[in-house]
Amino acid sequence: MSMTVSLTQYSVIKLSGVDATSFLQGQVSCDVTKLTDANWLAGSHCNAKGKMWSTFIAKKIDDALYLIATKDSAAASLAELNKYGVFAKADIVDDTANWHVYGSDHVNAQGFNFELAPGHVLILSKDEIETSGDAAQWWHQEVLSGRAHLYAKTIGEYVPQMLNLQALDYISFNKGCYMGQETVARMRYLGKNKRALFVASIDQPVEFEIGQDVYVALNGNRRAQGKVINFSNYQGETAVQLVLPKDIEQQPIYINQDDDTALSLLELPYSLAEN
Repeated sequence: MSMTVSLTQYSVIKLSGVDATSFLQGQVSCDVTKLTDANWLAGSHCNAKGKMWSTFIAKKIDDALYLIATKDSAAASLAELNKYGVFAKADIVDDTANWHVYGSDHVNAQGFNFELAPGHVLILSKDEIETSGDAAQWWHQEVLSGRAHLYAKTIGEYVPQMLNLQALDYISFNKGCYMGQETVARMRYLGKNKRALFVASIDQPVEFEIGQDVYVALNGNRRAQGKVINFSNYQGETAVQLVLPKDIEQQPIYINQDDDTALSLLELPYSLAEN
């Protein structure tokens, strides 16, 4: 049975006006000039130090640009974009009320489809679409995909490479300057990044707090070695995205310091090898 579910976790930012493209090009990590009516891009929006306000999916529709991001991160990006947008001929607004966002396991005849992975589709639609299935299933697949999102406690904490965005084509290393570009480039060309996103799981339902510590055993003690970025529960299994040292070895990742409840690292569905 096919699945199409409503995703209320997202907001939609709209940029319009003669300077919309050139303005956004100087703000985000993807090459906005490559957007056409027929394609879409993924990208990130950073502060001047290269720490991210948001990750997003970008789409050009008619003469406007739309960014789809989690509510927390969209709010942060909207505020920052408007801070600098006053110097450009661009209108930047929260356009969420005019859209419906869905997740599906197939391309739908309605709306604008973003196939994030085979059988894993994000849909932006002006019209309501009939739904069926469990939204928890779609989000579980999203967590397992290693595609990162930001929430209140993780906004402004990570540069794009710490969430593996270079491996998912969120970053153009050939475009001109943009906010935080110096830090992002230094991470790539000088090998400064020492952390990465990992996916782990446990065969029981566990509730996490975004941003909480996880631990590994070092010299007989458990020490905080990473943080929770996102998680999902589905059919008794919990999947978790973690930011950990890049060179961490395959070992139990403990949820706390008090008992042996531990996560097992999974293989990422993409390569972290530099191009």
